[in-house]
Amino acid sequence: MINYHKILEMHLQGISQRTISSSTGHSRDKIREVVNQAKAKGLEELTEKMTSSWLEEYLFPEKSASQRGYYNPDWDYIHKELLKKNVTLKLLHKEYEQEAKIQNKMPYAYRTFCEKYV
Repeated sequence: MINYHKILEMHLQGISQRTISSSTGHSRDKIREVVNQAKAKGLEELTEKMTSSWLEEYLFPEKSASQRGYYNPDWDYIHKELLKKNVTLKLLHKEYEQEAKIQNKMPYAYRTFCEKYV
């Protein structure tokens, strides 16, 4: 997940986008996109209520998972299945992809699937 709060916090401290990119692990294009969107929305300071998820909804409301057509996994099922012997996240992701296609929804990429599971 993108740490919008850290990106904007560092930007507001005057840190270069290249340094922010290397500190957060996100591409410079992503950093530029977040900073430009914050400027367009007139965001000049951060408050405590502005968590990364709040900032994501504020800066990119069109990017919420359900609006983009992503299929939401059944995390309880996935957690229970992982307790079984020889069951991996990779295997469960394959099953999830098949179910998403049956529902005519987009599945999360494996990396995103794993990030959201944690």
